[in-house]
Amino acid sequence: MKLWQKISLLSVCVLLAVMIVSSVMLLTYARDSILSLNIEQAHSRQSSLISSFTEMAKYYLNEDDSPVVKASGVKYCFERFADETSVLMRDGEILYSSIIFDPSEFLPPVFIDDLLSAGDSQVILTEISDRNILIGGSSVIVLGDRYNVYTVKDITGVYNDIAKLTWRFVAISTVSIIVGAVLIVLLVRGATKPLMTLKKTTRRIAVGEYGQRVDIRTSDEAGELAKDFNDMAEAVQSHIDQLNETAQRQQEFIGGLTHELKTPMASMVLHTDTLLTADLTSAEARNSLIHLHEQCLWMERLSQKLLKLITLEQDLQLNPERIKGLFDDVQDSMAETLSERNTPLIVDCEIDTITIDYDLMKSLLINLIDNASKASTPGQDISLRAHNNSIEVSDQGSGIPPEDISRVTDAFYMVDRSRAKTGSGSGLGLALVKRIADAHRAELIIDSEPLVGTTVRVVFNENSIC
Repeated sequence: MKLWQKISLLSVCVLLAVMIVSSVMLLTYARDSILSLNIEQAHSRQSSLISSFTEMAKYYLNEDDSPVVKASGVKYCFERFADETSVLMRDGEILYSSIIFDPSEFLPPVFIDDLLSAGDSQVILTEISDRNILIGGSSVIVLGDRYNVYTVKDITGVYNDIAKLTWRFVAISTVSIIVGAVLIVLLVRGATKPLMTLKKTTRRIAVGEYGQRVDIRTSDEAGELAKDFNDMAEAVQSHIDQLNETAQRQQEFIGGLTHELKTPMASMVLHTDTLLTADLTSAEARNSLIHLHEQCLWMERLSQKLLKLITLEQDLQLNPERIKGLFDDVQDSMAETLSERNTPLIVDCEIDTITIDYDLMKSLLINLIDNASKASTPGQDISLRAHNNSIEVSDQGSGIPPEDISRVTDAFYMVDRSRAKTGSGSGLGLALVKRIADAHRAELIIDSEPLVGTTVRVVFNENSIC
């Protein structure tokens, strides 16, 4: 059972209990008040009848009168003040009665002479022939004789009115309970609606939609809970973003390192094959070993610097480096690859020294030259040039569509998807180039036109040129 249903059920039960208790108390009070009013009226009528009757009898009659005169006079005096509810009896004999019942059959023994002293008055409620009867009785002494005076009133109508009032009250209470129950359900459902919103948002976050937030603009406990939940979600998303960013950097580092190792590894494989299969002079073998040693050292330095650059995001230590020596090193590293593809490299260096990280800049240029060579057809030249405050690599190859230029520096993005299928590309080259350029606080500019060629320019800060 849902929370709003539980609260609604409990509230309706409380409402039902309160209404029943209140109704019973009110009906009991109303019944008692009505009966008390009728009893008071009976007492008042009884007292008035006795007072008037006895005063008149004492005024007109004497104790010396004969019994017949007394009996006639008493009856006459009583008739003057009696109504349809009055009864006068003496020694069990009915002297006067206007009621429809025989008084001798139903007047209870409690009103018999020996139980009533002069001046006493009692009132009882009884049921006679399915009728509710109110009986008031008093014993009076008139001229030395004792008389019993009764007021007998049929109050069946009063009981019927009480019954009607009860049923009317039950009907009103039932309607009130139904209306109250409906209002309780609607109000509780509305009051708990923020919790339902919170529940839905929680489920969406649980399935990975971490950007979801609860939009509850109230100042009550639900609003405070929503604010705390949003703060918690922000903290969780922040931690998840950090984990994703760390995982992304690690992935980029692994992919970048794998990508960067291809060129030196290809050169190393070529030299080791030469050492194993060719009959080299000692000088030639020594040169091959020196080249292998240099490539290993470069791979070690490059892996450490890529780790700092991509995963740890540490600042690089930049030093003034001679560009001519850098170009010669790059040309030597790419010689075998460019020879196999028949894409000659033309070098033009007009800058003496730039403040750079040598190994990372070497990696940047190798990536650009490798991409240019892949985009070119055999026989087309590739240009490596340093002038003013920039270094650029140009080709006359297939070019890059205008809509792709803004995305080619995204990790794993490839303009030509067929290269990924053939295993000749991973989409990390230009992403690493962009990283390295940013680390040097240099601007990477790509100008390209399909079927005309591409020029990638690394523009350095004026302060970087020595």
